[in-house]
Amino acid sequence: MSNTVRVENGVEVYESRIHELADEYINTLADPESINNNPSLFTGMIKYIYKHLFRPGKKDKVLSNSNSNLDLSDIDLLDNIWGIYTELCYRYSKRPTILNFSLMIGIDNTTILSWKDGEYRSGGEGASSERSRTVKKWYSECESSLVDGATERNSVGCIFALKANYGYTETPQQIVITGAQAPALSQEDIRRIA
Repeated sequence: MSNTVRVENGVEVYESRIHELADEYINTLADPESINNNPSLFTGMIKYIYKHLFRPGKKDKVLSNSNSNLDLSDIDLLDNIWGIYTELCYRYSKRPTILNFSLMIGIDNTTILSWKDGEYRSGGEGASSERSRTVKKWYSECESSLVDGATERNSVGCIFALKANYGYTETPQQIVITGAQAPALSQEDIRRIA
């Protein structure tokens, strides 16, 4: 499964270095198709991309974070990288997560959470800033993917993740008795309930 695109003259090219590194990693696997069935291999691909693209080298100028060579002030760049990351997730049947994205780009996930909450050092707009709106969009895409998994396959894992991370709850079914014909409980029913 190649991450190239075909251009007008029929030649296949990579749209980004991330796509090229993804194929490079997949080609090292004994069974390249196993990337679709094994979440650990996908995480391995994410780490491979980080190591070869976003981890600063000894001679690299560190802009904002000692674990990444990205300019963290460029939210448009980060959003473009998010788009490529989610494209890879969907191609290989994985759910996008902020955790894996942060692993790929070398930015701590708590930093990304602080951006979502509007806690960014140079932004005076707080939660209404472009940075905060963008990260909220990422979180919404993660949530949407879980909802799809919960409704399409009734996945217990997706349901659990929605409850744990997004505040979803199950409400008990309510039985409403109308009129004077309410069922009476026998003495045996009352003992069993007690």
